[in-house]
Amino acid sequence: MKVNPVKVLVDTNIVLDIALNKAPFVEHAALLWRLAEQNEITACLSNTSITDIFYIVHKHAGKEKARGFIADILDTFSLVDINEEGFREALNEDMADFEDAVQYVICIRNGCDFLATRNKADYGDRPKVMDPVELIERIKTAGI
Repeated sequence: MKVNPVKVLVDTNIVLDIALNKAPFVEHAALLWRLAEQNEITACLSNTSITDIFYIVHKHAGKEKARGFIADILDTFSLVDINEEGFREALNEDMADFEDAVQYVICIRNGCDFLATRNKADYGDRPKVMDPVELIERIKTAGI
């Protein structure tokens, strides 16, 4: 186990790729999950994402699958938070999607090294934002 594994905020879409087995994205999403299970990274998930994930998985796969998946998330991910001040900060971010702005503020305010998302373009040129393929490559080559 690394002494200080890299801390990654994992966007909701990546977790849903696993839950819904979305090809071709599930492969890299699952690799990030495995890195978290092996303590090679500290995978974080916004607590605002939990209810969205439950709702979507429940809708597509049923209540029991949703409950089990949330239990697995809670066993693997660290939940990170946002408060009123953070939501206000997100409102002032120059981003088209408020949820993306909230995720970015959560990443910064919780000291995450990276934000892993499939919709990187929506974040503009903000630092720390990578798609799963980039992040995995960086972890492999830099040994972070």
